[in-house]
Amino acid sequence: MKKYRISEDGKTLVVAKDSIVDKHLRFDGRILAGIMSCFWGNIEAEEIRLAGRNVVGGDMICERAIIGAKSEFNRLIARGNVVIFPRCRGRYVEADSVIIREGCIIGAVRANRIIIDGLAKIGRLDGGKIIASKDL
Repeated sequence: MKKYRISEDGKTLVVAKDSIVDKHLRFDGRILAGIMSCFWGNIEAEEIRLAGRNVVGGDMICERAIIGAKSEFNRLIARGNVVIFPRCRGRYVEADSVIIREGCIIGAVRANRIIIDGLAKIGRLDGGKIIASKDL
């Protein structure tokens, strides 16, 4: 079931919690997704904000992204900053700056600046500046 609406100003697409979006989703603006939403296709937007426990089967292409805790995704390609909250799983992340929190499992990360906050499992890192710390 697709349960989403556009905000009053027309710049934000809000996906309700427990929604299933079975097609590609493209929006000129910001996409906010509630908890436990499932996206079977690609998501393209200026900014993507996923609450916790979301699943994205396709690619996410955006300027900026915030991925909530315990989310799963395939590929995330952003031109700006990306924040990945604890215990997320992903196959590939590419961005200018990436912050990865504790407990994440990521296949490969490619960015100019990578900050790993806590214990995370990352298969391959390609970056200009890589900072790993238990406490930031």
